[in-house]
Amino acid sequence: MATPQDLLSPINSKKIYNKIVEQFIELIDRGEFKPGQQLPSERELARHLKVSRASLREAFTVLQLMGLVETISGQGSVICEKKVYPNLPTTGMDGYGESPFLILQARSVIEPAITGIATNQQTAAGVKKLEEILNKVDTDVSPAGAIRDVFSAGDREFHMELAKMTENPILIFMQEVIHHQMEQKLWKTLARQTSFSTPGLRDDAEKDHHAVFEAVCARDSKLAVRRMKAHLQRVEKTMAEAELIANMPEEEQE
Repeated sequence: MATPQDLLSPINSKKIYNKIVEQFIELIDRGEFKPGQQLPSERELARHLKVSRASLREAFTVLQLMGLVETISGQGSVICEKKVYPNLPTTGMDGYGESPFLILQARSVIEPAITGIATNQQTAAGVKKLEEILNKVDTDVSPAGAIRDVFSAGDREFHMELAKMTENPILIFMQEVIHHQMEQKLWKTLARQTSFSTPGLRDDAEKDHHAVFEAVCARDSKLAVRRMKAHLQRVEKTMAEAELIANMPEEEQE
């Protein structure tokens, strides 16, 4: 008679991008993928693997972090020439963090609702704080690298202030959880590879924030919710479709 252990199957909780990465590692180790070899386009690979382009984008980002794949401007992605890969994780790929697109899925559910409540419960102090955050980003004149960091910090302050305006400790905590996830390596790398390398995207994101702010000031909660949804959809589309930059920022390679 079969025991419960015989009948139960192990739970497979691996992220899709992990499975893709594992295939690449195996094929590289077997010599099937050779240094300098050109890889098909993301679109072609996604179709062949029957995965979303978002999942493949995550996998390519992890492979770059590992030093197994690099992106060359005008040529796409190739297998690295390196024979030793110093960036391979010793504790598994989960150390890179949660899927950025799952984070965005959560954000698309939670943050528009937060924005609607914040609009209805706004205070003069909260509106002033939002304005100060936007002005800090708008007036920054730092070099390009620092501008990226100022915008990133300002972006999170803006979204967090909206959560604080709800005066709901549970919603504030949920926003803090989201921001914690956005501090992990995979999110930060993928965001910096796409969002800050795409011409005009930072300006578009700033315009989105101002549009949300205007709706909040007008106490138009429905409009504020729509604008927040549109903002998050823009972020997701960019992270899924923008061309990966040729070289990642130095701080992401450490």
